Amino acid sequence: MGSTVVWVGADDSVADLDVVVSGIGLVLRSVTTASAALEELVDRPVAACLLDCTRGPDALRLARAIRADRPSALLIGVVDPARPETTLDAFRAGVFDVLPAPIVPWDLSAVISNAQDLVDLSSEPAPLERVEIAPYGIFGTSAGMKKIVELLPRVAPSRCAVLLYGERGTGREMLARALHGHSRRPDAPFLTVDCSSLSPQELEHELFGMVSQRRSDGNDERRSVERVTRQSKLYAASGGTLYLMHLTEMPMRVQTKLARILRDREAVILHERERVELDIRTIAAVEPGFEASVEDGRLRRDLYERLSLVRIELPPLRQRREDVPFLANFFLKEICRTNHTPIKTLTRSALTLLSALPWGGNAPELHAVLERLVLLTPHGSIRLEDVLAQVRLDGSEIASTSATTLRDARLRFERDYIASVVRQHHGRMGEAAAALGIQRTNLYRKLRQLSVVRQGREDRGR
Repeated sequence: MGSTVVWVGADDSVADLDVVVSGIGLVLRSVTTASAALEELVDRPVAACLLDCTRGPDALRLARAIRADRPSALLIGVVDPARPETTLDAFRAGVFDVLPAPIVPWDLSAVISNAQDLVDLSSEPAPLERVEIAPYGIFGTSAGMKKIVELLPRVAPSRCAVLLYGERGTGREMLARALHGHSRRPDAPFLTVDCSSLSPQELEHELFGMVSQRRSDGNDERRSVERVTRQSKLYAASGGTLYLMHLTEMPMRVQTKLARILRDREAVILHERERVELDIRTIAAVEPGFEASVEDGRLRRDLYERLSLVRIELPPLRQRREDVPFLANFFLKEICRTNHTPIKTLTRSALTLLSALPWGGNAPELHAVLERLVLLTPHGSIRLEDVLAQVRLDGSEIASTSATTLRDARLRFERDYIASVVRQHHGRMGEAAAALGIQRTNLYRKLRQLSVVRQGREDRGR
């Protein structure tokens, strides 16, 4: 990040602006045209390029010209607070953030600090390149995810059945597709059956292509070969993978028939009397507590044993907080691309807060919060206060109809959040300040303002 700020605007405001810029240790250079601004951006490292957006359409044309030629330039629009419509126009023209006129040192310093976060993030390799489990399309450097990665190369090429154990939203289907994609037959079918979304008859028809009229109490162990049609999922999955979601919701009648097919690995084609081999690799997803279904007989033990030759446990997001920044930045870029909005970034303090939240809904909940932040945050950098305005410290979102203002959100959450971070670092104020993304002196000031009682080693030692 350079030490120069380039001002693209009228000369009559340069004197006052120079005082502000020099007050935060930077040097101001003033130009009046886009071409001159581009020359400045090429000739020297620039901390920021300030554009006077109060000049109307001319300023927006300048913004588009600079953005087209120097897409990585940090362009900050200076807007008239009495004309809020100019802010939206400035963002559409490609500015990273806006400042109200007249500029005050604290605002300018904060925006440039956020810009530093942007540069640091953009200069780092993309998450998929940094995370060693990227070949499988899975994010994370936590111990739990590393264990999964170590297991994948050994399990994926085989045809053994795999049971994926984890909460909803922990990436079970993604892992199932990774196992299939790195098998010896990645081009073979990968078929999904959701046992909770169909009636018993619909599920039986989905799997076998027919609904048997023969009654069964679940204890029928006849050795006759089961029948299927060529339109069934079981027939279509032969040679590939059958992914079973919500296994414990499968009716007993269907369990009995499926257990027999997996035992025999063959079936008779209905109306053709032809026996065919069914080489099916099953991957089943279950949630914590499913063992009770086996113990009380709701899930056949023989079926469970056939489906769980290898069991892989996926940890919830709250148990691998170090993976949240990678996942959040990936989701953020994905959401921005999907919504055709300029790429936004998360400040370090915002990432710290996101990493500290419980995420009972795991990755989908994180994705939903980030989507909300992308839509409702007007500037290019999502800050701590933006996150505080949209989530509670228990991780739940604030309804969009709430009358809670940003100031109310800060007053409600800032005390609890700072206190929790200080407790997390056992009263070590330097570490807590670094986690919060603020100076240590500022942390002490906030503790006094918010009347937060520090509890940790530093206090107990006095």
